[in-house]
Amino acid sequence: MAGRRGLTIVFWLLAITLGVYDWVRFDQANLGAPGFSVDKFRAGRWPGGRRLQTHGVSLYYRTFGAGPPVLVLHGGLGYLETMHAQTADLARDHLVIAPDSRGQGRSSDGAGPLRYADMADDMVALLDRLHVLRADVVGWSDGGIIGLDMAMRYPDRVRRVVAIGANSDPTGLSVMPSAADAGGAAAPAAPASYRRLSPDPAHWPVFYNRLIEMWRTQPHYSAADLARIRAPVLIMAGDHDVIRREHTDALARAIPGAREVILPGVGHDGPMTAPGPVNAAVRRFLTGTS
Repeated sequence: MAGRRGLTIVFWLLAITLGVYDWVRFDQANLGAPGFSVDKFRAGRWPGGRRLQTHGVSLYYRTFGAGPPVLVLHGGLGYLETMHAQTADLARDHLVIAPDSRGQGRSSDGAGPLRYADMADDMVALLDRLHVLRADVVGWSDGGIIGLDMAMRYPDRVRRVVAIGANSDPTGLSVMPSAADAGGAAAPAAPASYRRLSPDPAHWPVFYNRLIEMWRTQPHYSAADLARIRAPVLIMAGDHDVIRREHTDALARAIPGAREVILPGVGHDGPMTAPGPVNAAVRRFLTGTS
């Protein structure tokens, strides 16, 4: 009997060990997003997702922490958890507002073409819903473009902007999506995250075409447009970014007083693969210590 009990204990210890090992590998393979989701629910102090019906879309969002408000915006084809490293760091002493942009994550798509200006309008509507008069914006890629659009068109609503891997014109991309990348039946299979999170997974070919068309044709901010920005701006990119270095430099020069940080050895996915230096630069800028 004692021997059987011992074997049972060994079996369960081995099963637990393998389960933990598999979980760690899964979490690392997904750059920590699953662990963030577990911690989010375990903490109990972070409210669940909520929705805002605005401009013809159902916008999904979460809030984390308390303190000065900061809007954290993911990149194209992302969802709020892809910015989990920045959210977790900033939520220590900020109110983090983390939405899924229209058509992405758990948010629904609109009726027409995808436009950065419409997504910026969505974010201002979200600030209105939360009674936030003015917020910092930390955006990655498309999220950074949305932050710059907000700073140009809603200057009273934006305190500071961090734009990571953002471009002001499609020519800033080192690889330009072509018209052949869109086109209904030619759309590739939907990513697993889209199939899992989207309120309408069958909408994928339509959304994919709209996204590619937006990347091909938007944004188009002139030097005069960018010169209107009055909020302090940090332009950040990796030295292996898909945004051309000369474009990043020109973007920083065009915005009055903008600061520029280039992260060595980092690509376009810096917020996920290099959260340490990204978070440090963001925090220094938002607190005015750099």
